[in-house]
Amino acid sequence: MNEVILGGRRLKLQPAMSVGTGGEADVFDVGSGLALKVYKGPDHPDYKGLPEEQQAAKDRLRTRWEKLRDFPAGLPPRVVAPLQLATDRSGRVVGYAMRLVGAAEPLLRWADPAYRRAVGAATVAPLFLDLHSTVLRLHELCVVVGDFNDLNVLVTGGAAHVIDADSFQFGRHACLAYTDRFVDPLVCDRGLKLARPHSTATDWYAFDALLFQSLLLVHPYGGVLPGPGKPSERVLDRVTVFDPRVRYPKAAVPWKALPDELLHRFHETFAEDKRSPFPRALLDGLAWTPCSGCGLTHARAACPACQGAAVHARRHLVVVRGRVKATRLLDADGEVLAASPKAWLVYGGGEYRREDGRVVPLGALRPGMRYFLDGERTVAVAAREAFACGGGHNYWERDGALWREGRYGDERVGEVLAGQTRLWAGPEFGLGFYRAGGVTVGFVFDHERHGLNDSVALPPVRGRVLDAACAFGQGRAWLLLELEAGGRVFRRCVVVRRDGTIAASIDGPAWLESVHGACAAGPFLFAPTDRGIVRVSESLACVTEFAETEPFVDASSRLHAADDGILVANRREVLKLEVAQEVPV
Repeated sequence: MNEVILGGRRLKLQPAMSVGTGGEADVFDVGSGLALKVYKGPDHPDYKGLPEEQQAAKDRLRTRWEKLRDFPAGLPPRVVAPLQLATDRSGRVVGYAMRLVGAAEPLLRWADPAYRRAVGAATVAPLFLDLHSTVLRLHELCVVVGDFNDLNVLVTGGAAHVIDADSFQFGRHACLAYTDRFVDPLVCDRGLKLARPHSTATDWYAFDALLFQSLLLVHPYGGVLPGPGKPSERVLDRVTVFDPRVRYPKAAVPWKALPDELLHRFHETFAEDKRSPFPRALLDGLAWTPCSGCGLTHARAACPACQGAAVHARRHLVVVRGRVKATRLLDADGEVLAASPKAWLVYGGGEYRREDGRVVPLGALRPGMRYFLDGERTVAVAAREAFACGGGHNYWERDGALWREGRYGDERVGEVLAGQTRLWAGPEFGLGFYRAGGVTVGFVFDHERHGLNDSVALPPVRGRVLDAACAFGQGRAWLLLELEAGGRVFRRCVVVRRDGTIAASIDGPAWLESVHGACAAGPFLFAPTDRGIVRVSESLACVTEFAETEPFVDASSRLHAADDGILVANRREVLKLEVAQEVPV
């Protein structure tokens, strides 16, 4: 839909106005502090070849206006409620205007280890106390959030704003939407399908689940349970991360770091099926303390890991396990933010330092930043900024064009979409994509020539792109995406050759535990997992696990190909791994 009528005036909707997309609608910035949510019609590209989704879109456009007309007034200030209806030329309601929540991040980010380290554990309790007040007030007004998840809570300035209010449940208007990861199993049938109405009790279940994953960086039913069972079966059988059979993620905060009272609440909710409003007192007094012995940040009277034992002895510089030789290149006192085969950047004590000890003036540590090491230079850019560094050039998007630094000044490479472009650059070539009207346009570019090859036939992207990264090898790039569609979050790997052709694509591979951290060498991708490093062929059909690397790697590690091994950058250390006759780098 390219045009709507809002407040008696016609609005032309341009792709550059887009601020996001979801399963049901696209959202546009229409100025004056307003956002416009426009429901996707049955002919939307996201629904191509999906007759059930097309019918749902027809039903939504036919009936949603009644719910918007009856929408309750006087809701809490943190609720981003409909302000004005938008129609098409025939007068049919196709969406609504609402307050624009600018410079916000979805609550999902608080479950990402790298992001949470930057914002700090201490931010979680105040954030959820703010959200608690909103939920409590909604329930007093007989309104149920219903589809309560980590993508319809936006955080800015420490405030939690609840969006997608048109899916709320009130009066005769039920909420039929749900998200697998946060739907209460007590209202579901086998297969985790919604079978009974949402209620205030299901909202508090979702609140507990959101809080759990924001505190511990793992979902209550996360981790890995060995065996062939489906994730939904674990939820229905109440097999939580507390179960000793479940392999707890290495990057997650140990659950024993929480106070007993809070752990008891979570156990009652997720293992014993008890439902009640969350007690604010459990968050009011939550305080985090770093242990001087082991370094674990915990919220207990004493460290649960070492009970205040003396500082551990310095770790060995060289460790051999089977065929793997691990050489510790750096044992940092701060956070390792970036690394390359011969350089790294560490933040600690309020300063950024390079591998030679010199201080780099980059300002305060901010969440969501990306860091590039280019020889002696250190570049920091916001995660939302379209910027890449590779092949001896810096690349960026400006005014709908891709630019690079040239010998005699800035050079225009080609046309892209302003504010909607993601790009990366490797040693040989660069790769990027943007989304316009539900269509994803992929492109590759050369470091020496002008122009873009925008004929890259990326697999269709339905729903929203939550995160993206790219690793470059010899003549190919490995595009790694985290996507959300229909309430399901999954990861995708697409192998793109230098000429723009697609070599292979796969959704939801078990080895892709994070879109960040992988590196490429020759015709292979090397990805970090909690089980160690895995090597993936260009066809994505051949996966080799290096189990002996498991002690040195987890899913949050960042890998870099070196001449004589693989560099592993962990939170506070940099290692070089050499695997005898196994890793061809």
